Amino acid sequence: MPELPEVQTVARELRRSLPGLRIRRVLCHFPGVVSSGADCFRDALRGRTFISIARHGKYLFLRLSDGREVAVHLRMTGQVLLLPRREPRDGHTHLEIFFTKSAHKLVFRDVRKFGRLELLPGSLPEFIRAKRLGPDALQIRPERLYESLRRTQRCLKAALLDQRVLAGLGNIYTDEVLFRERLSPRRRSCSLTRQRVESLAVSIHRVLRAAIRRRGTSISDYVDPGGRRGGFQFVLQVYGRKGAPCPRCGTAIARGKVAGRGTWTCPRCQRDPTPRASAHWTGPGIGATVNNG
Repeated sequence: MPELPEVQTVARELRRSLPGLRIRRVLCHFPGVVSSGADCFRDALRGRTFISIARHGKYLFLRLSDGREVAVHLRMTGQVLLLPRREPRDGHTHLEIFFTKSAHKLVFRDVRKFGRLELLPGSLPEFIRAKRLGPDALQIRPERLYESLRRTQRCLKAALLDQRVLAGLGNIYTDEVLFRERLSPRRRSCSLTRQRVESLAVSIHRVLRAAIRRRGTSISDYVDPGGRRGGFQFVLQVYGRKGAPCPRCGTAIARGKVAGRGTWTCPRCQRDPTPRASAHWTGPGIGATVNNG
């Protein structure tokens, strides 16, 4: 699933070409892709101009000339593409937006049909509150993160994946952050000291910014609006590397499940000195290391 760095890359690319384009026509080939209703969506966009592009967490926001916002969530396999206007659509193209003076069209494509667009009924802050989204992961303050984590008995992996705690982290970057911090994903969130959370917040920012510099991670379907793949998959340290040597200690990377998600860790670097939190783990380890968290 595209996470914050991928959505940030899409936003950055769209800012270069989308603002100022006036919408001539909207074709919706799969009405279910617009959660606010395809007919209303078409009518609201026709004749409007895109003004600016914003992002919060994994959501992309396209601001129109009448002040309204279009929210885009890529979910697992969604793609936002700028393609030549006359390029034929394929069977996974669910929405096309054509402009009055442009040789390109804006396309929403999604193999699995989970991605959604929505015309917001109110303001952007109201939408964020209604979705109960936490602070953006690129802007999370250590004090805010500490207060959120100290109030929950959940494991770190579950807490960091919770978009109400902070918006933008997903499975890939959570595993990478916890590895850099030498933290077990099963450790109780409330067991972290204030100083430990400050270090965790720094690692969150550093990992996300490093991924943004490499245009995100392309493991499955993710590409930017120009159809280019990201490059962060080539420098991942634990995610997807089961059996590979840990870049710090050489121990084989293990794969298991934490909080219902596939999870990659170094069993030696990410030992947990505290009792394990309420998250199910199944997977290989080194003797008692995995069992002790």
